[in-house]
Amino acid sequence: MNRSRICALFFLFMTAVSGSAETEPGDKHWKNSITIASEPDYPPYCMVDEQGQPEGFSVDLFKAAADAVGLHVAIQVGLWENIKADLAQGKIDALPLVGRTPEREKLYDFTMPYLSLHGAVFVREGTGTVKSVEDLKDKTIVVMKGDNAEEFVRRHRISEHIVTTRTYEEAFRELADGKFDAVITQRVMGIELLKKMAITSVTPLSIQLPEFRQDFCFAVKEGDDRLLSRLNEGLSIVIANGTYERIKLKWLGPDIKEQLSLKDVLTVVLYTVFPLLVLGSAVSIVILQREVRRRTKSLHDEVYGHRKTLAMLAEQEVLIRENERQIRLLLNSTAEGIYGIDTEGNCTFVNQSALKILGYEEPGIIGKNMHDLIHHTGPDGDKISRDECLIFRAYREELGYHSDSEVFWRSDGTSFPVEYFSYPIVQNGQVTGAVVTFLDIHERKKAENELIRLKNDLEIEVAKRTRELQEKIQKLDKSQKAMLYMVEDLNRITSELKKERRSLEVSNQELEAFAYSVSHDLRAPLRAIDGFSRFLLEDYGDRLDDEGRRFIHTIRANTAGMDRLISDLLSLSRISRVEMNPVPTDMTDMAVSMFHETATDEEKKSFDFSVAPLNTVSCDISLMKQVWKNLIGNALKYSSRSSTRKISIRCNLTETETVFCVEDRGAGFDERYKDRMFGVFQRLHKDEEFEGSGVGLAIVHRIVQRHGGRVWAEGGIGEGARIFFSLPRV
Repeated sequence: MNRSRICALFFLFMTAVSGSAETEPGDKHWKNSITIASEPDYPPYCMVDEQGQPEGFSVDLFKAAADAVGLHVAIQVGLWENIKADLAQGKIDALPLVGRTPEREKLYDFTMPYLSLHGAVFVREGTGTVKSVEDLKDKTIVVMKGDNAEEFVRRHRISEHIVTTRTYEEAFRELADGKFDAVITQRVMGIELLKKMAITSVTPLSIQLPEFRQDFCFAVKEGDDRLLSRLNEGLSIVIANGTYERIKLKWLGPDIKEQLSLKDVLTVVLYTVFPLLVLGSAVSIVILQREVRRRTKSLHDEVYGHRKTLAMLAEQEVLIRENERQIRLLLNSTAEGIYGIDTEGNCTFVNQSALKILGYEEPGIIGKNMHDLIHHTGPDGDKISRDECLIFRAYREELGYHSDSEVFWRSDGTSFPVEYFSYPIVQNGQVTGAVVTFLDIHERKKAENELIRLKNDLEIEVAKRTRELQEKIQKLDKSQKAMLYMVEDLNRITSELKKERRSLEVSNQELEAFAYSVSHDLRAPLRAIDGFSRFLLEDYGDRLDDEGRRFIHTIRANTAGMDRLISDLLSLSRISRVEMNPVPTDMTDMAVSMFHETATDEEKKSFDFSVAPLNTVSCDISLMKQVWKNLIGNALKYSSRSSTRKISIRCNLTETETVFCVEDRGAGFDERYKDRMFGVFQRLHKDEEFEGSGVGLAIVHRIVQRHGGRVWAEGGIGEGARIFFSLPRV
């Protein structure tokens, strides 16, 4: 395939990419400076010169593509693993040389491929144990960390022993030192790097790695469609105008040239052998036969060499046809219409989207003048001359043009609003035509018109609302004085309420202090009464009759009850003053431990006690232990006379709370009085039935309130009780 056809294929590729661009160079919101990064040791594609400046085929190609679309490029140098992570995190904008692999497609978006490379296995010279890919299974393979070679060997499980290094220089150096068995990387890069390092003891094998053929592209962060479109556009331009070939020739050298054809070989043979035969006719037949045999052998050698050359050219032809097929597939996979024209305006190629939008078949449009066919009349019906046509101006003035205020015409005579971009095609310094990408924007125009209508309606509505607001302002102005008087009254009342609140707080503090003091002082005479009653019983019990001893026992019992009541009052008073220290707490362990601490040995044996898994909550441990102790103690006490001795504890979650429940099968209570249960000294059973001070549930209520929760009860007489308390979810 000749050079002109290859250029045409590149031109098609450029057209497809420019058609998919979302952001044009004229976009005011698009930045024109980007930062990329390059590796220091991936020759001849990415490396650094003696001054530490980045250079190489891919670096020069990226700068040329960026310059073609007006992008200024700042280049950093870093290790591959670091710069690859920087791109994924958005710290840089692009990378110039990235092999497209399934693993990387999850992190980056890629331009069209501009280079295909094959992988190779490098070993020390004289290594004869590696003759196929299967021989690598038990070998130690070295690859650069994060390189596509690492992804390849892990994806295909080439070996069970894989070692990674920061750079390929380090990998080749360690291979040459005999530390490992093989290095896998790109063939051309590996050979160039070995030359640069002056390592002659390492050589590539002839083993084929077909799965390791890589297409190399520019890469941007995933989702950066604007930069991707600009880079595709720039890459297409440098391929079309010959810059790509110049850069490739500089760094990679000339392509394989086409060899002599069989006809040329036979012609040379004919004009060489025939004169020799004529001149040698006078020579003896023996010498002639010897010369014929020698020439025949030489001819066979030349023909054999020519066949090898033809085979190589056939392989190149297959690759070029495959590239052409992929380019055509790409063109026909875009949603935008794309077509090209020569300097006369005649269509040279068109993609399927353009044919579908315009309603034509490909044979009916190739070679036709596209201006006369689809762009001859404006939206107002006036004719558009070629001088006015922006598409013609694109190659006439060698500038790109954009318009979204014109129409194209379909084959059925109908028109549609269109947005199109027109770019000149430059080959060997000469403008050879233009490429046009376009979109049917009738839906967008419809939406724009609807927005304009809504805007006008909104302006009318705003004017109406403004008038209504002004009327309301006038009414509010009339009542402003009255409102000011109301505000003054509210401020005065608020101040009085604040004073009253402070007074109540002081009173509550004094009341708590008084209750604590009185409760504490009452315990001293109670202890004296209890002590002297005990002495009287011990020392003079034999002098008293049964009634006297009963009186003394009654005194001691009431003294003990009074002491328990004072202790409960002290506990209640202390709860309001103690400083809380909430920590995450396992409520299951706490409930179980409080049962074992509260219940007697006999109760532990006679009661069926069960705790469902309870949620961990944030609470003050000492205060929450008091809650569980009081609730479990009540359940034990009020179930002591029941035939069913069972206590169960569970919890459930709501959107804002964790709700705990302690349920027993004991005496229960009258639900009419359930709201009185959590007040101080409020009891629903007589002392003869169940002893108690009436403070336990009040303590529970105050502790739960301090935690921001609530307490309530359910039950019935003889049906047991269910005491609930909730704590807020954090």
